[in-house]
Amino acid sequence: MKKRWDTLLIYARPSIALKLDGLERLVVASKGLPVKLLWHESLREALKGFEFGDVPLFFDSNEPCPEFIQKRKENALVLTLGGDGTLLDGIQFAVEWDLPVFGFHFGRLGFLSSAGGTDDFSAVLTAMLNGQLEIESRSLVACKYPIPNSGTGLGFALNEMALHRQGTGIMRITCLVNEEVLNNYQADGLLVSTPTGSTAYSMSCGGPIVLPQSKVFLITPVAGHQLGIRPVLLPDDCRLQLKIAAEGGAAQLMLDGKPIHWAGIGTVEINLHVKVLALARLKGFSDLHNLRTKLLWGLDVRG
Repeated sequence: MKKRWDTLLIYARPSIALKLDGLERLVVASKGLPVKLLWHESLREALKGFEFGDVPLFFDSNEPCPEFIQKRKENALVLTLGGDGTLLDGIQFAVEWDLPVFGFHFGRLGFLSSAGGTDDFSAVLTAMLNGQLEIESRSLVACKYPIPNSGTGLGFALNEMALHRQGTGIMRITCLVNEEVLNNYQADGLLVSTPTGSTAYSMSCGGPIVLPQSKVFLITPVAGHQLGIRPVLLPDDCRLQLKIAAEGGAAQLMLDGKPIHWAGIGTVEINLHVKVLALARLKGFSDLHNLRTKLLWGLDVRG
């Protein structure tokens, strides 16, 4: 039996106000279809003046999953409108609420999306209602870190955990794998990426591209100050500890590009998150085709 997605939680960043025609196209495309649109609270102002058949329902991602969503959870899906950054925002509550995410991009690249452009809304809604979506499981990196005067903090990321130097000094990070020292890094930063994140920040620092189904972590230094330093692939069932030495100065901790409030020095513990991201794709989507088209592989600019 085909899975039908008829309850869509719409999430977008405030900058969507610059592309209101996209929101309007979605509303128009949904009219007459047996689909329920639920809007993120941040879109309330942007939607004023839109013509809805019913009074629009809103949800707040900072609160527990609402009861009216829980009742429709089997057929509910988060639809993010924007670029990959918007999707990375949306997964924070989607993973917590155990909902799949479909990325619809209005941005420049949309590497994590499988549709984009306002003319595609009708086709995407039809595919959702007709069970023409496939769900990919994407691993997440979980992070435990010390917080000043308040114990420990927890977070997760789809792409990567990043440590960056904040001052002029070189960061000194000891990396332990299952309590054994892998390396004493001297660098401007260090990344621990998932296979999904291999085509993000890690790639720009010289890390290898890894297919999403691979069960690995990537450790990639940022501007390493050791001649023999290279990216490393590790099995994702290992336990990582990153010990930031005080003499290198405080470090900035980021999860999927978002700064995290933490102690600045100490030990960051990393492992595979117990949950995965359910990433919805249109049937027939190919990760290899995505690499060729989005990264322009094989393109000869000479004509």
